[in-house]
Amino acid sequence: MRYLDLFQGPVESCDENGRMRINIDFIRPYDEDLKLWYSVPPDQWEYVSRDLMDPFVLAALLKAMEDGATLRVHGPVSTTLLDNLEEFQIIFNTWFPSKYQRIDIVPHSETEENKIQNKVILSFSGGVDGAFSALNHILRKGPIKRKLFDVNALLYIEGFDVNINYDEQCRNVVERNRKLFASFPDLTFLNVRTNLKYLLSIKRFWMAHACVIASVASLFRTQWGGCLIGSSHSYLHLRPWGSHPLTDRLLSSDSFKIHHDTVFKRMDKLEALFSWPEALDNLKVCWEGQYKFDTLPDTNCCQCDKCVRTMLAFTALGHEIPASFPGELTVEKVQSLKNKPFDWSRLMFLNEVLDTAKKQGLEKMPVFQALSEITEEYNSKTI
Repeated sequence: MRYLDLFQGPVESCDENGRMRINIDFIRPYDEDLKLWYSVPPDQWEYVSRDLMDPFVLAALLKAMEDGATLRVHGPVSTTLLDNLEEFQIIFNTWFPSKYQRIDIVPHSETEENKIQNKVILSFSGGVDGAFSALNHILRKGPIKRKLFDVNALLYIEGFDVNINYDEQCRNVVERNRKLFASFPDLTFLNVRTNLKYLLSIKRFWMAHACVIASVASLFRTQWGGCLIGSSHSYLHLRPWGSHPLTDRLLSSDSFKIHHDTVFKRMDKLEALFSWPEALDNLKVCWEGQYKFDTLPDTNCCQCDKCVRTMLAFTALGHEIPASFPGELTVEKVQSLKNKPFDWSRLMFLNEVLDTAKKQGLEKMPVFQALSEITEEYNSKTI
């Protein structure tokens, strides 16, 4: 039988800015050991709690399931988190049976604590989903009117969309977020750098991103009552995905809840965001440019799949492309989408863009004619 042993290592000061690093060891006798770390700025260290192993269980879970190893946790874990992770594993094993096996989680001890308060953290990297959640729950200017959360903190995870080696660009995103929300002085800004994305496989990060958010946010469980994650796909297009209304809630304990935000279509989110032009001018959706086009990771490359389809979406809605996308949208860039590997998520977004262009009477524009040729080819593969 395989065992993955999870230990807390020492906390250490890790740079000249006084950031504190939490070290977590994944001991794997059957493979090389792994070292997880979280780096926290000194002004936020007072909010961090390490008395429970909950954040680190969430970090190690998918790796243990991938390895088919019993997860032995050397420290206390919330009983309700363990209860929820049993169901989470059933779902992920059903969705991805060749990737994730169901495993046992064996903690040193179990405990349960009460939720501190109802105020929650919003996971925010400046993309469409997070900006839409902020529009609703912070500005209170979005289409959600009743199911509103009391958000009084923003969490930016360094190493999530911007590579952890880009120190200056991570700082730029943090500062940009602070300026965007400067009119909300009661907001607390949290930014934690971690290598967790890389331990869980960057190439399959779409399976793991909710676990990364939940793990980092749970470090602050003694100060906030939970974390809000912006929705990814609409109810029309729900399929197995790393962040999902069915599974995000299962990354919770009674003392710290993970909430999947109310689900809207991407085009509806973008349309709503035109009531908040500052967010559009600071929007950042790109993550591939830093790897494929040698662009700085705190900007939109205007060449990758995600950038091009977002630029197409603005055009389909009949709006100008915001200043956060400085490059031109060309037919050649649209045609480059055909070179991307086919998957249902990409097809769903492209079909949604094209349907919107048709409703707006814009389908004859050259960029949408090019897009139509691509979606016809993609759609034929699903028949």
